[in-house]
Amino acid sequence: MTTYLIIGANAIGQAVAGNLVRQPAATVRLLHGADETLPAELAAQVTEMTGDLHQADTYIPALQDTPIVFSALTGPDVDWAFEELFDAQYHQRLPLTRFVMLSTAGVDDEVSGQLTYPGISDVKEYLNQQRYAAKQVDEAEFPYTILRPVTLTETPATPANIIAEGQPVPAGTVSRETVVQVATDLLINGGHDYQSLAIC
Repeated sequence: MTTYLIIGANAIGQAVAGNLVRQPAATVRLLHGADETLPAELAAQVTEMTGDLHQADTYIPALQDTPIVFSALTGPDVDWAFEELFDAQYHQRLPLTRFVMLSTAGVDDEVSGQLTYPGISDVKEYLNQQRYAAKQVDEAEFPYTILRPVTLTETPATPANIIAEGQPVPAGTVSRETVVQVATDLLINGGHDYQSLAIC
């Protein structure tokens, strides 16, 4: 039995959860804030958990049984949510198998060209929060992969162009479904441990 924990019920979080529930002998938990809702079909297939993602106690039940974790959190204050998550994990001595984090291109000043961040008013502060969240993942000392997609689109999936950390990344777009496929594969099959990958 493999336990997966998805944090965040946005489109990517829901799509990854939908892929994982089709895995044999998989238990999928989806933890999200009270302001998010799941479609009835997905809610019937996962263990839905809700709470304040800025409170450590919210994470304790979700982190039981050594889950493989995917954070689909986007927008501001991801670093705050991660502070509480890792505080709960550390103080409760809850081991994790691996952690896959959805971040964004631009956190390493690696993008050539102009990248857009829809819905973000203060890009500098947003990128600083993403950097701090990634630092917390790195310091937690279990296998992780950080995914840094360029601007997301609703277009059909295409083969992912994966660019290693430290390499220049061209500004542009990538299908949300492509990112979902990459995240799902990492959660099921592992690989790219301790790496930060741009997705174009």
